[in-house]
Amino acid sequence: MGFPKIFSELVESIARFPGVGRRSAERIAFYILKMQSQETKALARRIEEIHKFIKSCRLCNNFSTQDICSICSDAKREKDIICVVEEPKDIMAIEKTAQYRGLYYVLLGSISPLEGVDGEDLNVRKLINRIGSGEITEVIISTDPDNDGELTAQFLIQKLSSYNVKIYRIAIGIPLGTQIEYIDSATLGKALLDKKAI
Repeated sequence: MGFPKIFSELVESIARFPGVGRRSAERIAFYILKMQSQETKALARRIEEIHKFIKSCRLCNNFSTQDICSICSDAKREKDIICVVEEPKDIMAIEKTAQYRGLYYVLLGSISPLEGVDGEDLNVRKLINRIGSGEITEVIISTDPDNDGELTAQFLIQKLSSYNVKIYRIAIGIPLGTQIEYIDSATLGKALLDKKAI
């Protein structure tokens, strides 16, 4: 006799998470079954709250509970440097290095010909407006060093090269084909320090 349908549906839902295979999803589902009722209610409440209270920063698209995120509103950050990343999770990875003190801009994706996403689908208008205003002197393109990330970097270089701004690409000491969120802090920190002009 198999498991109840409701259990299988939970496993299927968990297996949709990035990096979670069927076996891991089953282990998580079994763990949830062992949790106390108040623990599962607290977990469900946190999932609901994340959708209710977290939004995009109006300046950089990072996750925030306020209109402007804590990085953009931090007076100690270097306001003339922007590091462009694909997703908010990339900011978390870079911040762990403690090697970067500028601002960020999140594209909320990358160019992906296989998925039908081109440069015009990226959220670059706010970035271009900030650079056009003259407040930014340096841009570090920190897209993933995979095919989609490289296509995105080339698109950004093309879009930004007519502005009076220094453009850098994150140094390739990072293995090709990996995603920024999975790179160890020492390697990522070194890559930021060794950025190169384009």
